[in-house]
Amino acid sequence: MTLAVSTADSFATGVIANTGLGSRINKSFSTGFQGQLIQISQTERLGIEKREAEAKKTLINEGIKADFNGEPAGFPKTKVDFARDDNGNLLLKNGLPIKKTISSWYDVRHMIARNTFVPVEKQMTNESGIPVLDPATGKPKTEPVLDENGAPVLMRKVKVDKELLKATLAATEHLKKLGITSIAAPKYTPGTTAIEAFEEELQKNTDSVITKTLKNFGLSLSNFPQGTTIYEALKMVEDEISQGMIDPKKVEDLKRDVASLRAEELFTLKRFKPFGGNTPTQALELLKSQPEKFRPTPIEPKFKPIWENPPPLKIDLGKTNYSQWKAAVVANAKTVNPDYTDQEIIKKFGFDRIVTLGAGWFGRAT
Repeated sequence: MTLAVSTADSFATGVIANTGLGSRINKSFSTGFQGQLIQISQTERLGIEKREAEAKKTLINEGIKADFNGEPAGFPKTKVDFARDDNGNLLLKNGLPIKKTISSWYDVRHMIARNTFVPVEKQMTNESGIPVLDPATGKPKTEPVLDENGAPVLMRKVKVDKELLKATLAATEHLKKLGITSIAAPKYTPGTTAIEAFEEELQKNTDSVITKTLKNFGLSLSNFPQGTTIYEALKMVEDEISQGMIDPKKVEDLKRDVASLRAEELFTLKRFKPFGGNTPTQALELLKSQPEKFRPTPIEPKFKPIWENPPPLKIDLGKTNYSQWKAAVVANAKTVNPDYTDQEIIKKFGFDRIVTLGAGWFGRAT
């Protein structure tokens, strides 16, 4: 359950009361979705300020700190507001308010807090109406309030989600590294969270952020199935918890599964995607469960098991002749592919390719 952001909630507001501007005295102004200056009613302005105060109280009670500007510390700027003097009056330039970006407590609450429902409780009293005390604590005992059907009455309470808070602060740091400190309109749609803003930048590969991250693990698009976009590549190896970060285990699984698919002469995921095979691991599972359906050009009515990559093999070519080397490579491949004949193994890879494929296939000769 999320806290919705309405149109009015996305506006910054202020009252011009520090100078005589004719009909503009005590009129409220705000910035709309594209950052333009518009006039709003007094009721709307008061409603927005009330919600902002409520959000601030909630978050401070939940442990969120305010910075020296009175804004939530550690979060990006979320909306356009107006510059004010020490008395809270708007500063003007050419007769109009001066715009600036701020971190809104309401917007931050939308990012990190969620509605929860807790039972309403009442004090227990004796027959004389005197509160019953708990002997262990000395405090009055309480009991849940029940409705006419005997079910507990629930009260809505906004609480900070610890996982969302952690992810939001991490996304804010990632945005800062990209030189982005504000997620206010018009660059982002009002109500956009820090997590969503960082995801948008990942989709655009801003400042080659994904390319650099993949490179740190020795990856490029050549390691992925053909037709994979840079954003799709990240999603195949992204950590389940840390946004934009790579899971080393997924990298190893990717290399293994892509190699297995390529051994079956499957270089894209096109035939797998309609059936949920959006990653090499998912595609390989489909291939193993229904080889007759997903193999590119099956020849035999009885399909052999999916080819498994043989373990690494080291051969001393100074003490081994060519025939012995061939026999050792074939024997090594058959340890994990017993259903394949010697000739099928030779035909599948060709001995002119064995050494150049590296240790991931048959082992490097030494």
